[in-house]
Amino acid sequence: MPDSSLSSRAALTDHIVPPQGSRVTIVERADLGLATLQARKGQDTSLREAVQHHYGLTLPRTPAVVGTDSIAFVGLGPQHWLAVSDGRSHLLAPSLKAAIGPLGSVVDQSGGYAVVRVGGPAIRDVLAKGFPIDLHDGAFPPGAAATTVVGHIGAIMWRNADEHGHPCFNIAVFRSLSQSFWRWFSDAAAEFGGEVKT
Repeated sequence: MPDSSLSSRAALTDHIVPPQGSRVTIVERADLGLATLQARKGQDTSLREAVQHHYGLTLPRTPAVVGTDSIAFVGLGPQHWLAVSDGRSHLLAPSLKAAIGPLGSVVDQSGGYAVVRVGGPAIRDVLAKGFPIDLHDGAFPPGAAATTVVGHIGAIMWRNADEHGHPCFNIAVFRSLSQSFWRWFSDAAAEFGGEVKT
């Protein structure tokens, strides 16, 4: 959302901000490094071993997210993951390539996706207006992930640990569609009151 995020934030604020009693929060995660990782044919086991060796993580076999303080891997599909790191986005793809060598393909997505973190006591009610998946604890607990849509916008969603006793989700959409997502979220959150965090 960077190129026009200020106008987006203004639009969101106009729609949903009663400053007291906000029930929804949204913050753009402009600090993230993103890269897709896919195992090459016949290399799934070796790729998993390399990731385990270099990062101490077992790549998920299902739509789920695993991570440390510095890197996470979101399961997108069979032998396909989204890697996410905090800060120094230009270093993620090269470090992944160095770690896995010829075992997989890595594509830098740091400029391709926009990511927001959303939360608050009413966040499930907001997301239910557009996401066709069950986000309750039994169906989508912390650590769950999904490749889905919101309206006609493709999205990757994963759930973080709860914040202040409320569910918290990361949502990634193609940057070219981030304005459309921002407008959708503004409208969906309007009745609950919200806060745009920086």
